[in-house]
Amino acid sequence: MKGLTRIAAALGLCLVAAAASAQQAASALPAGKPIKIIVPFAAGGTSDILGRMLAQRLGERLGRTVIVDNRAGAGGSIGTEAAVNGDPDGTTILVHSGAIAVDPSLKRNLSYDVQRDLTPVTTAVVGPFVLLVNPALPVKTTAELVKYAKANPGKLNYGSPGIGSSIHMTTEYFKSLADIDLVHVPYKGAGPALAGAMGNEVQVLFDPLATGKKYAQSDKLRALAVSTGKRTDLWPEMPTVAEGGVPGFDTGVWYGIYVPAKTPKAIVDQLNAEFVAILKSPELAAWLRDQGLEAVANTPAQAKARLAEDIERWARVIKSAGLKTE
Repeated sequence: MKGLTRIAAALGLCLVAAAASAQQAASALPAGKPIKIIVPFAAGGTSDILGRMLAQRLGERLGRTVIVDNRAGAGGSIGTEAAVNGDPDGTTILVHSGAIAVDPSLKRNLSYDVQRDLTPVTTAVVGPFVLLVNPALPVKTTAELVKYAKANPGKLNYGSPGIGSSIHMTTEYFKSLADIDLVHVPYKGAGPALAGAMGNEVQVLFDPLATGKKYAQSDKLRALAVSTGKRTDLWPEMPTVAEGGVPGFDTGVWYGIYVPAKTPKAIVDQLNAEFVAILKSPELAAWLRDQGLEAVANTPAQAKARLAEDIERWARVIKSAGLKTE
């Protein structure tokens, strides 16, 4: 009996310790203070919608107020600066697109360094771009496009939503690896760029899977490949650009979650656990598929490595393309 009593007492102590540990984890965020998710773009875009869905579910999980603060302007720099200067206690969170990795090389006068002044919580989601061509172009594969472009240097145009956009960077990356000459035609937004491709003002266009697949299936544009290194479950029969003869090509649209750099590790880890659970939840999966996105939900260390890799990649692309910094 005494042995059983001692075991029961030990188990009781373990349970108390576990409860204390759980309570400590739950109290890592300051009590009673609203959490603010900064989206550095205007309301209505994918960044904003994703930010609002994450805010709603984070609030439900934590039982506290989570608000979305749209700080649009300067291509995302205004909102990013606000996040950098926010309270480093887990109540200031930034949801940003992959453009955060382009800015360090494209913008000269930033008041912050994203690697020094922000801590990645997780890479939230990723989605492929689709390599599209106007149907009048006599190519049906990536290899045929590369061959045609090499035979006709400077005679094919490609579209983008603007200088420095992820689509602009992706196409310059494609040009560099494929060693081809395409002429950039920047538009004022993704919609006009798609219209330009359908109207044959431009012959080549990378576009997010959600819209690119729709226009390809309606025969308004021809899809050749997806931009990610591996085929995607969102369109499994579509080959990759790398499979089409451009080895090493692997990129896409992605969104990450960040906090100010001085945020304690315990809080970063807690937020990571919350966002990973949200991103992997079945209720979010359907929405992500509709957006042509898939959950990544990786660790802070993995997210940090991905950010560093993309910053280095786009620095090379910008230098190779001779793009002027702002």
